[in-house]
Amino acid sequence: MDKLKNVGQFLLQHVAYTAIFVIALILFLYFSEGDFIAGVLTAVSALVAYVFCVLLCQEYKNYQPAKPVVKKVVAKKKVAKKSGKKK
Repeated sequence: MDKLKNVGQFLLQHVAYTAIFVIALILFLYFSEGDFIAGVLTAVSALVAYVFCVLLCQEYKNYQPAKPVVKKVVAKKKVAKKSGKKK
């Protein structure tokens, strides 16, 4: 009974959070049309998509694309060929 009393006191101390939670729960049940399991699966998949979208956005901010490697072309000196005549 003490746990229930503690939970009640906690909820009364946080009235705004409790009201928003109850309203969100009612809206969830209304929009899921009473199909609780389908609604929960939808909510969980939306939460997972949101979390991974945030993670990808954070990683993209830190992403630095690899710079293309520039190869230096060294001009070769032409060596003059000696004539092939023998004396």
